[in-house]
Amino acid sequence: MSMKKYISALFIIAIMFTMSCSKSFLETESTSSVDQKVMFKDTKTALMAINGIHRIMYDKGDYAPKMGYQYYMLWMDFMGEDLVYTKSNAQFMTETNWTRHRDPVSQYPRHIYEFIYKIIANANMVIENIDAAEGTQEERDYVKGQAMFYRGFAHFAAVQLYGSRYDRAGNNSQDGIVLRLASTTEPLARSSVEDAYTSINGDLDESIALLSGVALNRTTKMHINVHVARAIKARVLLTQGKWLEAAAMAKLVVDNSGATMDKTCYDYKQGRCTDASNKEWIWAKIAQPEIETGTLTNFYSYISNTNISYNRNTPRAIYNQLYKKISSTDIRKQLWVENVRTAVNLVYPPGGNRYKWMSQKFIVDFPVNTSTSYSGAIITADLALVRLPEMYLIMAEGYARGARETDARSALFVVAKDRDPLYTMSTNSGEPLIEEIMFQRRVELWAEGFRFLDLKRLNLPLDRGPAPRTGYNQGGSVNGWKTYTEPTNLDPLASNFNMYEEQPIGELSRYVPAGDIRWQWVIPQLEISYNPLCKQNPL
Repeated sequence: MSMKKYISALFIIAIMFTMSCSKSFLETESTSSVDQKVMFKDTKTALMAINGIHRIMYDKGDYAPKMGYQYYMLWMDFMGEDLVYTKSNAQFMTETNWTRHRDPVSQYPRHIYEFIYKIIANANMVIENIDAAEGTQEERDYVKGQAMFYRGFAHFAAVQLYGSRYDRAGNNSQDGIVLRLASTTEPLARSSVEDAYTSINGDLDESIALLSGVALNRTTKMHINVHVARAIKARVLLTQGKWLEAAAMAKLVVDNSGATMDKTCYDYKQGRCTDASNKEWIWAKIAQPEIETGTLTNFYSYISNTNISYNRNTPRAIYNQLYKKISSTDIRKQLWVENVRTAVNLVYPPGGNRYKWMSQKFIVDFPVNTSTSYSGAIITADLALVRLPEMYLIMAEGYARGARETDARSALFVVAKDRDPLYTMSTNSGEPLIEEIMFQRRVELWAEGFRFLDLKRLNLPLDRGPAPRTGYNQGGSVNGWKTYTEPTNLDPLASNFNMYEEQPIGELSRYVPAGDIRWQWVIPQLEISYNPLCKQNPL
């Protein structure tokens, strides 16, 4: 394979599904790849390319669990400590034990890399052609603003993995990522981390400027508007440690997006935490049942209690030491079940395993576990990419770390009080206030794709908690975990990591120090081979 062929396979516009075109500019769907002159003849056809990028965000790869950004989100939490892997299984074991992302020849991390740069390639093509497209200036701004957003968003997704953490004190000259700012297949060296963030911020700033002047109302939360662009900009600023700037940007979303706190997502129902009609949701993947066919090709195949083998056999659990800290009056407490033997309304598929602290957060389908005919027919659902509570928590963290503690407490109060009616305004200050905010962030955003990134940006170690002490139940199937009875003689100080089965993940990933080379993903070997200017991360 020639270098040009490989890079082209990674970067040129992907073939999209063909659907009839609506007369409405805003309702135009993506289409199959066509000549660029045709694609960018006018703004309506150009919008097809933008909708094609939306599709890339969740398009399945050639093998499970490859599924674009959904895979990225799951990986970020499986590499943390709050989403606990209960029992050995084929998928996400090596992600969880911190080995797969360090394999330069594995097809799975390569899928992440290719997904990111496919978005960038599509965005570049739009950016380079849209100014000459027929249509109103507002329509051109709407299309270009979304393309600028996606290029910044994708580069941000990349630099958090392949670059060193951004150091707010300076010294960000380390290798970052290959910045692709034009439709070229030429070999390029990696930028510095600083240059990567400069480009990301520039793209998002231009996106915000373009979209802020657009009065067109998007027809779906899958599309990008100025509030989505500001939300991701707030994430970028938080990652850079620009605390007060991050808080200010998040506040713009809070004040102007029209989103409101809405805890109905936690109701005991089918569709729990999976419905984009929720008033908190700002950006989302909208379920496409006619396209998202087959199992094991979407986020919920690996996190929801549906009739999917990976969840049936390996239900996801919350880190027990985090769960213990959640107030009993907090509505989110019901999203995990400590004692499955006595639990009321436990959701699990027929024949499914039931383990302590298992998740009930994402309910796509509501199985009747006593039924022999339940098929788990509902296999996909909407997926939140940005929710309003995250913006309040960015405000809280930014204000707290930026020495505006009164404002931090006020922002924190909105989320905490909505979730727990007995919560009172925090009186904490300094590090205890920051710890309280981060606790709320961990609970609120559990399994939504943040934990690894939070640990890395804050230069914290991965600490999955202590193993059971000698004399206590060491876990495993022989010690009462599979019989659905309550295991006895548990160490109250122990973590539930590696407790459900005899070390399904492995003790080497119980603790990873901050700054360890494993915090950087290795770049796929194919990129290194065909782009000789691209330097590999330390192996």
